Amino acid sequence: MSNTQRHINEICRYRGLPKLKKGDRCTVNGDWGCVWGGNSSANLNVKFDDGQIFNCHPSFKMVIYQDEKVIYTSDDLKGD
Repeated sequence: MSNTQRHINEICRYRGLPKLKKGDRCTVNGDWGCVWGGNSSANLNVKFDDGQIFNCHPSFKMVIYQDEKVIYTSDDLKGD
């Protein structure tokens, strides 16, 4: 898989995530980045603000925003 909207859509469908757009802002373990693509592990590729891209499981300390509104929070952060 690569860093395309189609791959993001496939991950969302597989993982039961809301519809995400490439470039949606997110935090992973408190670090800011953006949704950049999907990968063969059925995880999201996140491009962090320092330019690095990592494979990130959406159920690990992830919050995703659209238009400055939270649209997804991983279960491990709910209640914090």
